[in-house]
Amino acid sequence: MAIPVEMPKMSDTMVEGVLAAWLVDEGAKVSSGDVIAQVETDKATMDLEAYDDGVLLKKMVDAGGSVPIGGLIAVLGKEGEDIAAVLAKYGSGDGASASAAPAKAEAAVMLSAETLAAAAETPGDPTTLTLPADGGRVKASPLARSMAKEMGVDLSAVKGSGPEGRIVKRDVEAAQSAPAVAPAPVAAAPAPPRAATPSEGDEVRPNSSMRKAIARRLSESKFSAPHFYLTVDVDMEAASAFRGDLNVLAEKQGKAKVSFNDLITKACAVALRNHPYVNGSWSADAITLHQDVHVAIAVAMEDGLITPVVRHADRKGLAQIAEETRDLATRARDKKLAPDEFEGSTFTTSNLGMFGIAEFTSIINPPNVAILAIGAIRNVPVVKDGAVVPGKVMTLTLSCDHRVVDGAKGAAFLVDVQKYLEQPLTMLL
Repeated sequence: MAIPVEMPKMSDTMVEGVLAAWLVDEGAKVSSGDVIAQVETDKATMDLEAYDDGVLLKKMVDAGGSVPIGGLIAVLGKEGEDIAAVLAKYGSGDGASASAAPAKAEAAVMLSAETLAAAAETPGDPTTLTLPADGGRVKASPLARSMAKEMGVDLSAVKGSGPEGRIVKRDVEAAQSAPAVAPAPVAAAPAPPRAATPSEGDEVRPNSSMRKAIARRLSESKFSAPHFYLTVDVDMEAASAFRGDLNVLAEKQGKAKVSFNDLITKACAVALRNHPYVNGSWSADAITLHQDVHVAIAVAMEDGLITPVVRHADRKGLAQIAEETRDLATRARDKKLAPDEFEGSTFTTSNLGMFGIAEFTSIINPPNVAILAIGAIRNVPVVKDGAVVPGKVMTLTLSCDHRVVDGAKGAAFLVDVQKYLEQPLTMLL
């Protein structure tokens, strides 16, 4: 019996995969466990294994093609076996067909209730709807419409006396007997904004799986989670000196150097132990306060970003966090992370300080309920003991989901992070 090979779900946010490369030719024998292709998900490029023995009878999608989860990728079976039954089960002869229905659904025009009501009152073919050019409509009873058509009365110039201003029979009769009046000039509606006119040489890049996932997840987050923002300036003089001393030791011991981002990861992780709501997650039925602290770190990639996770960050030393973060970031940029290395975070940080960005806000990474935006460390004048002296200041902005984190809870967490960075030895106690 021919065996379908479907697109598996390789991450919690994946809705489709791109067949990056075939590693086996049609007609080749494969065994269970053999890697037959590479699939690019919204997070990484992963190996696709065969779960059965057989011959690769047919590839249903070319390299570079996208297939939704559960869509048909290939068919295995005995050499020369008929695969018509498998193709019939999946609806057609190619894997891309599985995504045809969603594509059509996305292309459908959404009509307002008011427009549909106008269509229902309009005599004629009920399956045909003509939309007014200006998007408006005239409220009139079917009888009034019919009479106006016969009498040559322009309904747009008639004032209705029926319910909600609807034009009824008596209004049409009155309009026919009234003297003609020139219609008042109507201001032209402003033209809707248009995209720039395409020019020769413009490059159109199809959205990658990662870019689609980012758009979907962050749109859902921004429009469903009520964001609010808290900002604090951190004196980084002590942290800078502390980091310098640590890296002298790290160099002597051959360990990875500690970055400012590593210090912030540790400070957040320790603070999260004391602020369970900031370390929580939201669902329609309950708020979950996580006991484990797993800090995700946003890593920029060519076509988007990914958030590898430092698990149990509160229990790890700075040297271990530094080494683990560099390894995760390197493999993330190469799309070599396993799903469990970028899923399951309880909190996220995003650092644009290395680009010189002084301050910014981030969109919460669901199901987290908070994310910390890290700005650049700036050399600025500060006041200490009544005197203006050179200082190092960094701005942190915490985005909070108000469904879980109230203002006081978010502020208390951010003050703790500030304290740990301004007195870095305290985060090691």
